[in-house]
Amino acid sequence: MLILFGMVDIETVLVLGAGASMPFSFPSGKKLVALINDMLNGDSPTVDLLKKHGHEKEHIWNFRNTLVLSGRSSVDEFLEYRTDFLDIGKEAIAAALLRFEQTANLFNVKKDNNWYQYLFGLLNTSFDEFDQNKLAIITFNYDRSFEHYLFTALQHAYNKNDEECAEKLNKIPIVHLHGKLGRLPWEKTRYSLVPYDTPRYPDKLGLYVGRGGVNIKIIHEDIKKDPEFKQAFELLIAAKRICFLGFGFNETNLKRLRIESLCQPDVPDKDICGTSYGLSQRQLQLVKGYKKTPNRLIDLYSQKIYDFLYSNPNASLG
Repeated sequence: MLILFGMVDIETVLVLGAGASMPFSFPSGKKLVALINDMLNGDSPTVDLLKKHGHEKEHIWNFRNTLVLSGRSSVDEFLEYRTDFLDIGKEAIAAALLRFEQTANLFNVKKDNNWYQYLFGLLNTSFDEFDQNKLAIITFNYDRSFEHYLFTALQHAYNKNDEECAEKLNKIPIVHLHGKLGRLPWEKTRYSLVPYDTPRYPDKLGLYVGRGGVNIKIIHEDIKKDPEFKQAFELLIAAKRICFLGFGFNETNLKRLRIESLCQPDVPDKDICGTSYGLSQRQLQLVKGYKKTPNRLIDLYSQKIYDFLYSNPNASLG
């Protein structure tokens, strides 16, 4: 069993894709493209903001039109090959996503099936032992909703201050492979400070969008020296259980995580499972290609994340 007396006692890594944040109002990759297209229409507030950051109106509109006409299903996929739009593209992503970073979306008591809440319940132990949970997170998402939820819940569940909660959470690895929108006030990272709930600070929105854009990382060809991917692979190698949640199983991302090497017979045995809700047959066939041996399967289940964690015995998370 993975959970013992409310604690994760087996080395466990959760790999989060865009679908992990979508229950909390964040857009999918395709919807982010559509959202940026709308935000950069005409003389919108976002266009004015980008102009103040030194982007010419013609360049802004050129980026908008080229993104739409590229046929790419995500903005970061587009920017991988169109580095001439890198700076404005990253700021556009930040401007779009920061509006969704709202605490109220994470703690909506009228909304059922909150998988952050369910997972936090599984980590239920004394405050002193919280950081002994053998849990690590690898995320492809730019938003900070997961760590903000844990910090906020930890603080209010145990009546602890910022410093005490930060000390506990900083011991649980949360690796943002593509960067993130910024450092939260309680974090100790190299990222520049961008608080959660930035819509509450309209006078500083331009500052936070600029910082958020700088903190975003677009992955190009070579990741061998990338510190986040290096840390992620070390966590995956050490893990006994790996769960993909809301992950699209993009072939490029699978290769960058070196998942194939984790499925080889000479690698210590580990359980690899995850959700496949909404995936196409082509995506599922791609994942089946990593089933190298009978005892080294990636077991996928067509369930939403909450249902997978709550009711699927193969998730072994509760």
